[in-house]
Amino acid sequence: MTLRGKGYVLVRRQISPQYRAGGLVMPAWTGLKGRLFHVASGGGRRMDDPLGTDPAATGMGNPAVGYDVLPAGTQQMWQNEYFYLDGSVTLTQNERGADYGLGVFPTTWAAAGRDVTTGPAQGARRYGLVRDTGRDDTPVPQYLTRATPPDTATVPQRSRVQCSRAAMTSSPCSKAAGG
Repeated sequence: MTLRGKGYVLVRRQISPQYRAGGLVMPAWTGLKGRLFHVASGGGRRMDDPLGTDPAATGMGNPAVGYDVLPAGTQQMWQNEYFYLDGSVTLTQNERGADYGLGVFPTTWAAAGRDVTTGPAQGARRYGLVRDTGRDDTPVPQYLTRATPPDTATVPQRSRVQCSRAAMTSSPCSKAAGG
């Protein structure tokens, strides 16, 4: 899916180990033109939090069906992940190994704020996590590149996204981590 414009995007995770458990190949953001920041995580739970009354059952699986496993070094994802885009980027679901789904929706910072401040008192497992510092140093997502590789599953985990020297002075590029 190619996203274009300026604003907030919600990526909602649906992990489905009951259909195919195993190694999860992370989705990748490719062909970035502009800036993309990972601003918050929410949904009231991380995907490895316990579900229901069985403490061994999590959003990543259970002993009966198996567990989905993230690549070493990958940040544990939350059910809802929020991003800020100023430009265009393609998000690819690299569904190999473990079965999972992504829902992608336009949203607002106010909606993200409501999500990350919903917590245990409202029946959630935990409060969300805000990554936005209010400056242009908010982290970029893992698995992000300006390139358009033929196999998006090869995008490096530790994104280091830079602008060309000429682009640093023009919008939407900046010297920021996402620019």
